[in-house]
Amino acid sequence: MNYDPILRDNELDANRMMALVLNVTFVIVAITWILFEAGVFYIRIPYRGLMIFNLFLIGLANGISRYFQYKKVWIKYLLMTASILVYAVTTMVLTYNVTFLAAIPILLSIRYFNEKYTIYISVISVIVFFIAYILGANYGMLDLNFVPYKPGTTIVTNEAMWLDDAVRGIPYDTAKMLKNTIISNYFVKLLQLIIISVASRQMVVCCQQLLQKEKKLAEGNARIGAELEMAEKIQKDMLPNIFPTFSEKEEFDLFASMTTAREVGGDFYDFFMIDENRLCIVIADVSGKGIPAAMFMMTAKTMIKDYALTTEDTADIFTTVNDRLCDNNDAGMFATAWIGILDLRTMILQFTNAGHNFPIIQKKGMPCEMLEKKHGLFLAGMEDIVYRQDEMPLSSGDRILLYTDGVTEAHNSQKELFGEERLMNILNHTDAKKGEHVLSEILNQVETFAADTEQFDDITMLILTIK
Repeated sequence: MNYDPILRDNELDANRMMALVLNVTFVIVAITWILFEAGVFYIRIPYRGLMIFNLFLIGLANGISRYFQYKKVWIKYLLMTASILVYAVTTMVLTYNVTFLAAIPILLSIRYFNEKYTIYISVISVIVFFIAYILGANYGMLDLNFVPYKPGTTIVTNEAMWLDDAVRGIPYDTAKMLKNTIISNYFVKLLQLIIISVASRQMVVCCQQLLQKEKKLAEGNARIGAELEMAEKIQKDMLPNIFPTFSEKEEFDLFASMTTAREVGGDFYDFFMIDENRLCIVIADVSGKGIPAAMFMMTAKTMIKDYALTTEDTADIFTTVNDRLCDNNDAGMFATAWIGILDLRTMILQFTNAGHNFPIIQKKGMPCEMLEKKHGLFLAGMEDIVYRQDEMPLSSGDRILLYTDGVTEAHNSQKELFGEERLMNILNHTDAKKGEHVLSEILNQVETFAADTEQFDDITMLILTIK
């Protein structure tokens, strides 16, 4: 069997289809046999033996095919040979009543999408069925339309033959009967069979062309899939993902996670030490999905970190980054973002919000609340935007959660949003747990809440706890 996955799977499917057709044929042959035994119609050939032959051949072909699980190269020849012989025998017996059976093997051969195979089946069908036509004309069901006669002459017939009273006494000339039947009827059917064969070959050629296109498409999709996997790895490697981080720092505990809706996402988080005493944390959500969002995300992340390492004011960082991102932004991409710089000496957190979700702040021993400070326009939305900086003191036991809208806007089948209230409720009940366990609990509850719907957006979170 062809080792090309597409052709191999197609041939297996085609073999199973052929086996199904033969099973249906088995049932029809059995019913026809029953009708014959009941005397519903008369046939001159010993019908019982031929029906036993048909049933045995179908059963044998199907049994062998099932035993080898339709995987051998020669299975298609076995199944098609069985169908040609069964249909030829049936055509020989019932003659003009079932001549359409001749076309079935040729038409079924198209399913294999193999031009040589269809040509082979066509040639064999033309030969075998024409022989069946000749035998059927002489021994099969009598077709009175082709009995030559002259009024007033004497008929010589087989007594078992069914003849209309109107033609009794009319001479029956076997040679003329055979000649007229072949020329006037079966020769025409032979031409029809040849026409069907030519048309079937053309259909196979078209199928092969479509299959080649499908193969190229599958190869292209596989290549894109491999590239997306590489892009996913590159994107994840760009994000800090080794925890616990800053183990030498005793002032804080930090953990972050990102679960993308696709191979690559538009969300990102970042954290790094600007110097010995200042920690910078960032979270952002880029518009759109997939590769474009991921590319914009990497650009924005790099810019933010570069300017954060040289600029002390969070507002100035976003003001500069915004102008840079607006340059040559023909695609109209933008990002909501939040940045904070924590001075470990004073425990003052300076922060700027560029259209992002309000963080959740939880003071030690207190319930959660939204950090609702006025935010500016999202990044890359408009040039010359001046952002503002806010600040707040933090103390031991305080923690702050940054997240993207993939958390709060996750929805279930009833279109209910997960929302900020559920998120804060989780925080209130996990105040004694480490950041890693808190984010894990949030993700589990979001996934459970939206279990009956597909994840539509990236889920990104970062939690900072003051020790």
